[in-house]
Amino acid sequence: MERWILLVSAEHAYQVLGPYASELDRLRALGRLNGNQSGNVLVLDVERGKYPAIRCVTTRGPSGMHNGRNESNAKRATAAPGVAQDRRAAISPDTRIDELHLKPKALGIFLDNGLKTLRDLAALPEAELWAQHGIGQVTVEKLRSILHSAGLRFAPPADAVARLHWENRQRRAEVLRPAAPVPDDAAISALGLLPAALTAATRRGLKTVSDLVSYTPLELAGVMSRRAVRDTIERLRLFGRSLQPESPRRPNGFGLIERSEYLNSLSVRTPVKELRPLLGKRATSALRAAGFEAAGDILSRSLPERLSERDRVRVDRFALELRTSLETRRA
Repeated sequence: MERWILLVSAEHAYQVLGPYASELDRLRALGRLNGNQSGNVLVLDVERGKYPAIRCVTTRGPSGMHNGRNESNAKRATAAPGVAQDRRAAISPDTRIDELHLKPKALGIFLDNGLKTLRDLAALPEAELWAQHGIGQVTVEKLRSILHSAGLRFAPPADAVARLHWENRQRRAEVLRPAAPVPDDAAISALGLLPAALTAATRRGLKTVSDLVSYTPLELAGVMSRRAVRDTIERLRLFGRSLQPESPRRPNGFGLIERSEYLNSLSVRTPVKELRPLLGKRATSALRAAGFEAAGDILSRSLPERLSERDRVRVDRFALELRTSLETRRA
């Protein structure tokens, strides 16, 4: 995903001013509007295959206090190319917060809490800023861009689960084509999975890439949604990894292959919903309602009471056959 600046005015019409690198680029775009002209400066998130998303809009009219402040900021940013470069180079971790032209309420919150420089601000998790009344999306986006210009970023959350999702978002925002594949002992957050996929995999006990790639797509479908499975496969492909291949002979319905051959293609991680040809619709629904997710749960847990006598006999028979098949394959 890339971020671009678009200038919209009666004089310039629609004019793309190039990629957005920092707040100074937006202020320089404002400087292209003269004092008697109205116009908009849009910051767009551009991603291939999707419509551009408007991240920030700055409207400037012929008068007003807000427009006067924008004009002064634009003049300072566009006074000369050398000055603009000096200002951009002057942003460092020791830059004072009161020099960033923030909203007075947000600036007051930072100063009241003893935050004076960008280095102090980078010690805070981004979630703490969102929790403050008076600090909105525009301010957070601006601070994130300024910290990036200074070679900093917000601190990760203190909570372990929130930190995992934070690392996942950071990785997902990086280049879509990494240079080297991830090792087996890397955390699954290094793949940049969807939050739903990361949550489902973590709840299942998958911690490393090695744990994840030991699953087949069908087994993974019993853990997370199909959309999450597709995204996981795509992310693994970007890092040169893949899930285990499916068995070459899968039944397309009950009775197409021998029952013993069907059992030999199953594992303890096979989703319960895929056992419907053997267990029946009612038994499968009752097991899933009781929290049975994989075939291994049938072997290790007590069957739910809502199962009818006929379904209970069918499930017991399947458990015995599956346990025998697994022991035979291990021998």
